[in-house]
Amino acid sequence: MDAQPQIDISKLSDADKRELNQFLENEAQKTNIQQTVHHLADVCWKKCITGKITSGRLDRTEESCAQNCVERWMDTNLSVLKHLEALRGR
Repeated sequence: MDAQPQIDISKLSDADKRELNQFLENEAQKTNIQQTVHHLADVCWKKCITGKITSGRLDRTEESCAQNCVERWMDTNLSVLKHLEALRGR
């Protein structure tokens, strides 16, 4: 396997450094979103899925519970974000 060439970041232009910084911030945000979605799926699965899925589908109760779980999580998340925005605006 060939070794990746090392890039001397100090030789990048200011514009390239800003672009690299933005790229790294975007990747960190994507990772955060993926972790959040994974956590949500895990919480709702543990709360709602009570048996084995044999038909490839959730039963009515599990489906309703999972939908409600996701909706409540979204409501809560939105409420927290609005509260944080209000605190920033003070």
